[in-house]
Amino acid sequence: MERLLIAMAHSLLVRAKQFMERKKAQTVRAARENQHTTALAVGGVSALGVTVAAAFADQKMGAGQQWKVGPVPVVAIAGAAALVPAFFTRKYPIAQAASVAAGTTGLNVALYRYLVEEGIEPGTPNT
Repeated sequence: MERLLIAMAHSLLVRAKQFMERKKAQTVRAARENQHTTALAVGGVSALGVTVAAAFADQKMGAGQQWKVGPVPVVAIAGAAALVPAFFTRKYPIAQAASVAAGTTGLNVALYRYLVEEGIEPGTPNT
């Protein structure tokens, strides 16, 4: 009888251990699958933040024009600086996505503002 109780207890412990291992593997798999979605969301939020910061900096520090250090827009400098960590964060795709989104958005905003300041002639849409 005692052996039977010991065998049942051992069986319960083994099953509990297997259940916990399966649950842990399932959690790790779900986190790995959601990593891509999280990276996209973080990249989008980073891009939005850079856009708002660039607009605010140009309005306040640049008095409505591009804020520049010499001939170089500060937003372009910040965008290039934000892009650099992407080359060193390959093991961290979420951080890499944030860096790429923030950096390219900064460069895009600076380029757009430059083209607007250069006075591109307005066109008419082809209909």
